[in-house]
Amino acid sequence: MLRRGVARGVLGRIAETAVLVRLLRDAVSGQGGALCVAGEPGVGRTTLLRGALTLDTPDPTPRTVHITGTEAESGLRYAGLHQVVRAHRAALPHLPVTQRDLLDRLLATGLHRPEDTGLALGAALLGLLATAAAVRPLLLAVDDAHLVDRPSLEALLFVARRLADEPIALLLTVEADRTGAPPPLRPAATGVPQLRLGPLDPADARTLLGRSAPHPLAGHVADRLLAVAEGNPLALTELPAALTSAQCSGSQLLDDPLVPGERLRDAHLPRLVRLPPATRNALLVPATAGDLPADALQRALALLGHAPDALLPAEEQGVIDVRAGRVAFADRRLRLVARHDACTSRRRGVHQALAQVLTDPAAARHRALAAGPGPDGTLARAVEAAAAEAERTAPDLAAELYERAAGFADDRDHAARLLCQAAHVRQRAGAEEAVPILLGRATALAGAPELRRELAVIQARRRGTTAHPRTAHRALRDAAGPLTGCEPDRAARLLLEAVDSAVHAADSRAALGSAWQAYRLTRLGGSDLAEAAAVQLAQVLALRGERGQARELLLAESAGETPGVLVGRAEVLGRLEEYEAACALLARVLEETPGVAGMPGAEQGGSVLGEFGRFGGVSGVEGGAVGGLRGGALGCRAWIRLWTGDWYGARADAEEAVALAEQRRDTALLAQSLVALGRLEAAQGRVAECRAVLSRAAGVAQVHGLELVRGQIAVTEGLLALGAGKYQEAVAGYERAGALAHAAGIEDPSVAPWAANLVEAYLRSGRSAEAYAEHARFDAEMRRGGPSWALAVSARCRAQLLEADGASAPGAVEAAFHEALEWHARGAVVFEQARTLLCHGQWLRRTGRTAEARAGLDEARAVFAALGAVPWEEATHSELRATGTRTGRDEACGRLTEQETRIAALVAGGATNKEAAAALFLSTKTVEFHLGNVYRKLGVRSRSELARRGL
Repeated sequence: MLRRGVARGVLGRIAETAVLVRLLRDAVSGQGGALCVAGEPGVGRTTLLRGALTLDTPDPTPRTVHITGTEAESGLRYAGLHQVVRAHRAALPHLPVTQRDLLDRLLATGLHRPEDTGLALGAALLGLLATAAAVRPLLLAVDDAHLVDRPSLEALLFVARRLADEPIALLLTVEADRTGAPPPLRPAATGVPQLRLGPLDPADARTLLGRSAPHPLAGHVADRLLAVAEGNPLALTELPAALTSAQCSGSQLLDDPLVPGERLRDAHLPRLVRLPPATRNALLVPATAGDLPADALQRALALLGHAPDALLPAEEQGVIDVRAGRVAFADRRLRLVARHDACTSRRRGVHQALAQVLTDPAAARHRALAAGPGPDGTLARAVEAAAAEAERTAPDLAAELYERAAGFADDRDHAARLLCQAAHVRQRAGAEEAVPILLGRATALAGAPELRRELAVIQARRRGTTAHPRTAHRALRDAAGPLTGCEPDRAARLLLEAVDSAVHAADSRAALGSAWQAYRLTRLGGSDLAEAAAVQLAQVLALRGERGQARELLLAESAGETPGVLVGRAEVLGRLEEYEAACALLARVLEETPGVAGMPGAEQGGSVLGEFGRFGGVSGVEGGAVGGLRGGALGCRAWIRLWTGDWYGARADAEEAVALAEQRRDTALLAQSLVALGRLEAAQGRVAECRAVLSRAAGVAQVHGLELVRGQIAVTEGLLALGAGKYQEAVAGYERAGALAHAAGIEDPSVAPWAANLVEAYLRSGRSAEAYAEHARFDAEMRRGGPSWALAVSARCRAQLLEADGASAPGAVEAAFHEALEWHARGAVVFEQARTLLCHGQWLRRTGRTAEARAGLDEARAVFAALGAVPWEEATHSELRATGTRTGRDEACGRLTEQETRIAALVAGGATNKEAAAALFLSTKTVEFHLGNVYRKLGVRSRSELARRGL
């Protein structure tokens, strides 16, 4: 068998190489055959053929003969036959005399006698090749067979149809345009199978382009080259070779069309040479314009003195296409050759004609290309106006026009502003790599102090959206410094943006410093930003647990109408448990902003702070996009609904927020909204879905340095493990979240509700000392001004600890549970309230007060069922069964005792014996004993069988 399945030096082409491998393998085994490889110029026919010559083969290794058809010899009769016979002349003496004489005479004189039929010549050539292959299998490779003279090609095709019993592989390559091979070489005419060679797949095309480029390519430059090359290997090799270092990096505009290399020109020029001279000259117009309306093309042709039907031969030969009233080259590489085959003066003349027949902004581009080098203020302003017109509908063209206008500007500061605008448009269009280059060029040109400050602000804002949040915070804060005296409003805006970055980095101390500085600046100058700064400071104070100060700031400011500020207020109100007021503000914002289908692709403007927000993007008052405001409002409302028990509404809001974030490339909003979805999946026990969402959120957080989100992911992982009874995993997740919160100075429990759950996880893992210590810290913090729901869960934890202690009086446990329920009654966090009811019911049942336990457990079960919180609903069912209450699912377990039923339910849910023991406050040995009884009574032999019983 063949030892190698991929031809050397061939990128990709795995399927095509496999076909060649089979052809050679069959030939070596005595079952020869032929194959015709067809493809457009530059697609890699020759490379594949040469790769076939390098394929390792079994013994005996075939002898390889490679001949090539050429334009120069295509009209020379028997020139191709001459190459084949010379390569096998050692076999000539072994041919019959008539065949040997026929070949000798034809090659010596080229004269054809009446008795020298095609059959006789084909038979002689077949005999020669068969004689040579009798000694050693043969691979005959004929490259560019369409250029082989007709008599030789007919003889080769005669042989190709008669190789089934010979150890010969005949491989031909032919040029074919996109409509197929030339008629004489189509399979129906030749009887030879054809392998159509198409473009490289996108991954291989990008790889080849990267290998061929003389310098590293910027992403948008590579995309442009890939679009023109269309997977053609020769184009992928030649196009980047003509680029300068500046063009590769994106700091200099590419030629349009691109400059073809010499090999690419030689491959395509023959198609153009076959056209009439008038047609070839007229082709410069569509080659210069690209895709052009047919009526505009006709007007341009008339201006340049061409006949109306000058392009008809090109259309008939498939060089150009006319579709839907527009004219374009059928092959983009042909356009390059046609354009650069003309001299500079002719190209400029065509640009001038196109500028007359087209309208702006396309006309402005041709005016710029027709102009000579050097400053031209009038042209610069005209091109700038056209660029502004193109920004919304054609951002790539707009950016190009701004760059070209900068080249004509007669003032360095004007040129710098134009380059800055080009950077802005490039960023909106997604060409991020070009932005720092353009800003660097602008900074080098700028001379006016105010312009240099403006560029410093722009670069700082760019780092705010692309750099790690800590770096972004420093850059924005530093850019604000020089502006505090001369432009306090602008300084305040930058500081507000810096706050967002600091919060994303989980650095609440830095966020607080910048927020206070912005607040003071707006107070001193009486700025319109005063309310925005006050709200943002209130958000950071609430984040750090300073709820009283946050409330005072909100009350001191009049409620404004700015959507970003409204969302910020709603976030703080949510932290202060004013949920109805918060949702009312968010509803106002959402009524004024369209849904996903109506959103423009605006620049990133939203941000995320803590559990509820920075969703509103208060810092985005300097042009925050409508999409960012809607996404922020939805994200904020999703968290409020999650807390207050409207989980179906929360899911809808979070999913729409994710869609908006994806559309606008708003990574902070995306990560935060994904965590909200993950929290829902965890609470509802959807393990696979939760892990998938959290994995995606973690990827975004890792790439963009969103440390706060990483902490919230850890909280959600802990909740998932806690619901599944995997308490060690829960401890690990909550400990990670706690470490981040402590380091960040974040004390608001709604940001990442980890502490109370960590106490419970410690307790159920048998780590009582750590549970007591963590509860003491958490309880002290919450008593200094925590929200009612946090005080409630702290009291619940106290009750659990008192029960676990064993030495506490039942009255103390009861008092703690009643305190928890009283705090819950003051708030609206229904999930946590139901968890408290469950814990209270468990304690009541264990103390023999089953009738009292049933009431609370029934209430908890109803809440969990309405929320779809399956793990918690299952736990409540288990407790109810233990009290003697029977449900529909109990019939299958009618023979089990209460304790056996509870253990069976936990084990069927995936808990280990140790985890079940911790959950029920039993020893592992006791669980093992009861589990043995369960297996015996139900007739099952494994945990998986028990799980399938649906307990």
